[in-house]
Amino acid sequence: MTSVVIVDDQAVNLKILCRFAQSLESGIDVKAFGDPAQALTAVGQGNIDLIVSDYVMPGLNGAEFIRRCRQLTRDDELPIIVVTAFEDREYRYRALEAGASDFLLSPVDGQEFCTRARNLLSLWRHRQMLRQRANTLESELASALRQHAEEIRLREEHLRRVVNTVPALIRSCDPAGRMVLINSCHQKYFDLDGGADRGATREALLGEDYARKDRQLDDEVLKTGAMVVGIEETVHDRNGRERVLLTTKAPLRLGEGDIGEIVTVSLDITNRKRVERQVRESENRFRSLVEGSVLGIVIEQGDAPVFANSTAARIFGYLEPDGILALKSFESLFAPNEGRRIRRLKRSGVWSHTPAEPREFQGLRKDEGSLIWVELLTQEVRWRGAPAYLSTVADISLRKAYEERLHRQANIDEVTALPNRTLALDRLRRAVVGAVRHRHKGGVLFIDLDHFKKVNDTWGHAIGDELLRLAAGRLRECVRAEDTVARLGGDEFIIILPDIPDASHAAPVIRKILTAFSEPFVLDRHQVFVTSSIGVAIFPDDSDEPASLIQNADAAMYLAKQKGRNTFHYFTPQVNEHAIERMRIEGQLLHAVSRNEFVLHYQPIIDLASGLLFGAEALLRWHNAELGSLDPEVFVPVAEDTGLIVPIGQWVLDQACKELRRFHNTGLPHLCVSVNVSLRQLRGVELIGTVADVLKRHGTPAARIELEITEGCLMHDITQVGRQLQALHGLGVRLGLDDFGTGFSCLSHLKMLPVDTAKIDKSFIKNASDNPGDASIVEAIIAMAHSLGIRVVAEGVENGAQLSFLAQRHCDCVQGNYFSVPLPADEFIAWARAWSPRVSAPAAPSGRADTSLSDCPAASSGS
Repeated sequence: MTSVVIVDDQAVNLKILCRFAQSLESGIDVKAFGDPAQALTAVGQGNIDLIVSDYVMPGLNGAEFIRRCRQLTRDDELPIIVVTAFEDREYRYRALEAGASDFLLSPVDGQEFCTRARNLLSLWRHRQMLRQRANTLESELASALRQHAEEIRLREEHLRRVVNTVPALIRSCDPAGRMVLINSCHQKYFDLDGGADRGATREALLGEDYARKDRQLDDEVLKTGAMVVGIEETVHDRNGRERVLLTTKAPLRLGEGDIGEIVTVSLDITNRKRVERQVRESENRFRSLVEGSVLGIVIEQGDAPVFANSTAARIFGYLEPDGILALKSFESLFAPNEGRRIRRLKRSGVWSHTPAEPREFQGLRKDEGSLIWVELLTQEVRWRGAPAYLSTVADISLRKAYEERLHRQANIDEVTALPNRTLALDRLRRAVVGAVRHRHKGGVLFIDLDHFKKVNDTWGHAIGDELLRLAAGRLRECVRAEDTVARLGGDEFIIILPDIPDASHAAPVIRKILTAFSEPFVLDRHQVFVTSSIGVAIFPDDSDEPASLIQNADAAMYLAKQKGRNTFHYFTPQVNEHAIERMRIEGQLLHAVSRNEFVLHYQPIIDLASGLLFGAEALLRWHNAELGSLDPEVFVPVAEDTGLIVPIGQWVLDQACKELRRFHNTGLPHLCVSVNVSLRQLRGVELIGTVADVLKRHGTPAARIELEITEGCLMHDITQVGRQLQALHGLGVRLGLDDFGTGFSCLSHLKMLPVDTAKIDKSFIKNASDNPGDASIVEAIIAMAHSLGIRVVAEGVENGAQLSFLAQRHCDCVQGNYFSVPLPADEFIAWARAWSPRVSAPAAPSGRADTSLSDCPAASSGS
């Protein structure tokens, strides 16, 4: 509400002036005083917009009254009108010197009064607006050009609060570079001494590098006499961090006009550096956007374009903006369906009543006739006094192409170029919907490559990837064009048969796959046989959920593997039960060590030359309260798949050393026991420390323990494995090679490694006595091992013919059920005490064995 103070000692004049004032505008507050002193009191209370005063008043003339009003309000721009009957210019000069804004001759004309008063009030309000405008300029510097109108308002409000609470870096120095003023923010920022600022040189306070750049800017201000605005500087704050300052320098002139100081104001814009902040005065803002913008700008009024910049013309393939202005409608720049979409958005009012948000459209390039992708940000504005739509246009064709490429990458397996799990699930979902809708069936084949892990570990990931690519090619050749072959991950593939009459029609595809995989793969000039195990689920019979179908086919595949691999199995409810059983095993296996559910059994190893007890192989057994007793063939693969084989293997080593100590203390001082080490353990950096710790804790002689690895471990990474084996051998333990003859090791590898014992796999022993092929392999293994000084142990000896065959070939040691099945520790001790070399059958021995072997090597073991 406008507030006016009127002072006149003449009541009649006062009343007239009050009436004039009240007619200025509705709701005006007019305070009338006959006494200047009372009027000064009201002025001192503030909130006065206009003062009208008589010049000649008793006790206080108009000039003095004006001066006191200026002192009270501290505002040289507050409108003050002086009313006087004197036309003498002297009175006017005095009133002007005192601060009068305007004059009226008495008697006052009402129209003149109102006109002058309104003009002064309008000027006063305009100045107030300009003052407020000046106060908001700093906040506008912090608002981002790309933000929406509402966001800009919030940002400006936020920046105003920041400015009010966090001062900028401000300093002032004289032309010689000596500091006159440096504020606290500046001091804290650079960790300066606040007491040494005045008179100090910039070099002393800012450092040589920063001072040199600062002096160059000051010289420019001194030379031109003009401000230097928007200089970005890279500095280091008190913590040594690199920061970016936005600096403005301005000359501070002395009374005579000479530059006395250069004032520097710097804002830290490090965290806002990437956001353009070019806020200008309102009359230049739009021009700046149009001329400097990398975005296309189009203004439409009445559906037709009325303005377009050159960027918009370039985006849409026009030589000049006039080409766009010649169009009858803005929508002509877009594909027909997109034009209709734009019209719907206009009619809905979303661009009029909500904050603008970018939307993507397909535009038309006039020069090429091709489609392009653009991002449109449209808002309703006023253009030359009428409603209009302002649209900023960005060409996002490259981004969309990149997104499309990413989409392809997200759906295609990079190793095999097959659909990946994501795309496979989508296609399976569509196939299931189609099968349900059209009342036919479909099939999902879950294919796992047998022994892929062995190939991958043996020859590395590059060869493994090549095998996957070759396998993918063979799978493609086994299916129809409408079928989908996809890789889920690892060595797992699925085939989707979207339309088959019944489950039996999956069989031809399965036969093709098994036949295709019966041929060897050529990898790095080697022929490798890799078969496949296949699980089959039929939809919608087995499930109408894609994830469940894959899970069911996976469960069926596991049963195919258990049947011996290189075969297939259809899903049944019992298959699901098997998968659940595997999960139960995994769950119980997690706590088997802590519950003391494991136990070791020992199978004797006999020296063939002397018939003496040579050592024992430790074999792991598990009895669970819920699952009962489980064969190692059942739970060990689960332990290997889950990684639980590592803590279980540590337990086996610890228990074997503990019980070996017991064997030594009960009359078997020369007995040797070996412990299996899995590939996962062999890869671990903690294996060496674990073995050393267990040997020390139980006081176990290192030479009485042999750590046994499978032959396939040698091919995983011969360098890494070699280092691990050398370190283990350095502890004094013996090293054995299990399943010798089934892997890919060669003589050069064996020569490099400290192997003490090689165990011939029982698959060769089984038929060696009557199969020339197996016999030749056994003879070759024994000969090669002996040539390298490696002791040979044959496992799986079940009859006298096998024993005789091995003795004739000079095999060093044998083990098998022919002598004894694996026994618990107590029973093994009793057996060992009763063993005699004279006993030639597996019946209970009648005499104590002579176990005094001064050079007893370790025997092999398995867990």
